[in-house]
Amino acid sequence: MKIRVKLALWYFTVTSFILLVFGLGIYFGMQRLLFRALDQELNSLTESIERNYDPFFQNFQDFLFSPDNSARYLEHYILVYNNNQKVIFASPMAQRIDLNIPLPGNTQKIGYTRKVKFAGSMPYIRGGSEEEVTFRVISRRIFFRQNPIGWVTAGSPIQRIEDSMKNLLRVMLVAIIVATGLVAGGGYFLTRKTLQPVHRITQKARKISSSNLDERIDITNSEDELGQLSRVLNDLLQRLQKSFENQQQFMADAAHELKTPLALLRTHWENELNNPKVPLEMKERFVQDIETITRLSHLINNLLLLSHTEPVSAHFDFGPVKLNDILEDVISDASIMAELKLQTIQNESFPAIVVNGDKSRLYQLFFNILDNAIKYTPEKGTIEINLRSEQNQAVIEIRDNGTGIPVEDIPKIFERFYRVKKDRARKTGGSGLGLAICKLIAESHRGTIEVESELGKGTVFYIKLPRAPYHTG
Repeated sequence: MKIRVKLALWYFTVTSFILLVFGLGIYFGMQRLLFRALDQELNSLTESIERNYDPFFQNFQDFLFSPDNSARYLEHYILVYNNNQKVIFASPMAQRIDLNIPLPGNTQKIGYTRKVKFAGSMPYIRGGSEEEVTFRVISRRIFFRQNPIGWVTAGSPIQRIEDSMKNLLRVMLVAIIVATGLVAGGGYFLTRKTLQPVHRITQKARKISSSNLDERIDITNSEDELGQLSRVLNDLLQRLQKSFENQQQFMADAAHELKTPLALLRTHWENELNNPKVPLEMKERFVQDIETITRLSHLINNLLLLSHTEPVSAHFDFGPVKLNDILEDVISDASIMAELKLQTIQNESFPAIVVNGDKSRLYQLFFNILDNAIKYTPEKGTIEINLRSEQNQAVIEIRDNGTGIPVEDIPKIFERFYRVKKDRARKTGGSGLGLAICKLIAESHRGTIEVESELGKGTVFYIKLPRAPYHTG
């Protein structure tokens, strides 16, 4: 998962949590405020009942002299008790609904929220066979001149408040969903915008290779964290460039220093071969030494090719070349080695395909691959070579039924000095540079080289090169 997606998800999650907590806080805070206001209203109602107490009759004037005044309590649930906990007044609502509210102690005022089922109809209540009605109720002791005179339980249906709270909850949920969506989109946009410099740094760093180590990452703002990261990467690239140049220079110097004495030694041994005074046994040793010197010279030439700090293609002589002609020359020269192992090189008539390339380097590329196939294919084995055109590309396929390459070694075979089996490479004279040179030549021609192999069954190399324009074969 990409960092910008992770950051956007974290931003979305945290913001959603904050909005949810904020919304629930508003919802329950509003509910608490409404209940508190309703409790104050009910408390005012109980206080008005308390003030109507007549000590002479030990009763309440509204209930004793003006029974019709009870109509003022139609919209409330009212129960008034005397000191003997006997009900001396019940509002019409309390007469039809029992909330079962316990009486508190002398100093307590307790608030309740009760739900009851109510069947039928009544002013200020929406009832039904299965509908629940919610009441907010307080119960408290009442006094006359600090003497207890009874209890009052006062309540009121809060259906309208509940409906309002439900509507508020719906609105808040919709608002939270919309806000969360906007935050998610905005968070992704801002994260992507913020990480764009990182993307540019990554793209630039990905383009830097051994052929252009002199390039550097652009620093837009040296004071911020990304600017500091770019500066550190540039310092690292500079150290890598210096180390790489020193390594290449050492390889070039060593190759040059070895090339001249080897050439003199080979010339001397070849002259000794023509000396009639040298015994035959000694001449056979000279031939073996000359073969060793030839392998060393070949290794040195490869090292010189790999030691160039500038693009290798600058040393190539590009021009229109026919791949079919090069492959026929390669097969002709390699057939001698194949015949020594009784191997068969199979190839059909090659189509005439022209590419823009260096003829000698392409010859080296194909010969190295075919030479490897011959070395690692058993006696009486078969090697197939095909040439075809695919989507403006020339595809050269070299297939053998040799020992194959282990799966874990396939990604490494194009690395310099890498050998699948060192003991096998020593027997065949391998240095570990052949396939690295092949890859270098293929890429210098804007092509690719790929390999497929199965241990014990054989190996296939695919070399793909762009066809030359205006040459259709």
